[in-house]
Amino acid sequence: MRSRDIVRKAWQITQVHLKKLIWYGVVPAFFSVIVSSVYLAYQYHAFKTSVIFSDQSNADVIGTARTLWGLVSSYPTLSIVLIVIGIIIFLGYVITPPIFNGTMINAIMRIKNYEPIDGSVEIGVRRFFPMFEFSLLTGAFGITTLFTESSFILRWWGENVFFVVLPILLFVVMIGFLISFLFTYAEYYIVLEDKPLMRSIMDSTILVISNLRRTFLIFILIILISARIILNVLLVLLIPMMVVIVAGYFTSVWLSIIGYIVVGVLGLAILCVSSYLLGLFHIFTTAVWVLTFSILAHKENPEIKDVDLGKDTFRGAPAPNPIQPAPGHSFEPKAS
Repeated sequence: MRSRDIVRKAWQITQVHLKKLIWYGVVPAFFSVIVSSVYLAYQYHAFKTSVIFSDQSNADVIGTARTLWGLVSSYPTLSIVLIVIGIIIFLGYVITPPIFNGTMINAIMRIKNYEPIDGSVEIGVRRFFPMFEFSLLTGAFGITTLFTESSFILRWWGENVFFVVLPILLFVVMIGFLISFLFTYAEYYIVLEDKPLMRSIMDSTILVISNLRRTFLIFILIILISARIILNVLLVLLIPMMVVIVAGYFTSVWLSIIGYIVVGVLGLAILCVSSYLLGLFHIFTTAVWVLTFSILAHKENPEIKDVDLGKDTFRGAPAPNPIQPAPGHSFEPKAS
């Protein structure tokens, strides 16, 4: 099966079964956008008050701590509410991605096999710890981690030291991309075959090297068709920054309850739209990799059935009228 057919079938799954899968993508994206907004607000404030953009640095840790303690002492009830909300958001940001990602992988594989997706959440919960360990391992070489380290060096040690360590940072970035590419199928070994973390990483590396051309083509097609990387930058970085800028504008112009209401409604709308779009594209890319993994890891049964558009997809045997494959190809399901 060609790569374009895998992408086509993945988009089929995304469209037909979106209502079943959308929450598994939206919920982690929701917490991710919130944390990204806070992170960008912090980076903006840190650079604005650093010696790079101001004559005097306001990065006084003791002074900042005293200011925060003064606010907490003045508004104890509001502070407790904000702390509780922050803890909930942090737990959601840490816990939901491993569980929901595992759930989505299992559910898409069951959809591909014309099986009900009941029990996928249990699989996601059971695979939480290895999936969490995998996210920590890959996150150490992630863009956010490297950007945080780079900005810290630039703000505290200046441009001269930053340009000295820049080659090292670029080398780490390349290593991170290589690791992410070699570990492409590790999550699918963890969820679908219940393998431990290190064994999944080893099998993923072997599978990627053995099918280097196919894996690379799928990776390129995902970038070109879904534009996931561009959307991540726009939705996770630019849109939260817009919320911060607009919020600052309204609160400075309308120093009343109306300003806070407008900021709240606008921020909530942008948050919902960003979470939905990120969740949608996460479902699509996960479906692409699930189908690719199914073909490459189980070569004895490489055919992938077309997705049924009928409402009785999971009631008994496969529906009699599946979507016909594109002309010139033969992807008909095997007879049971």
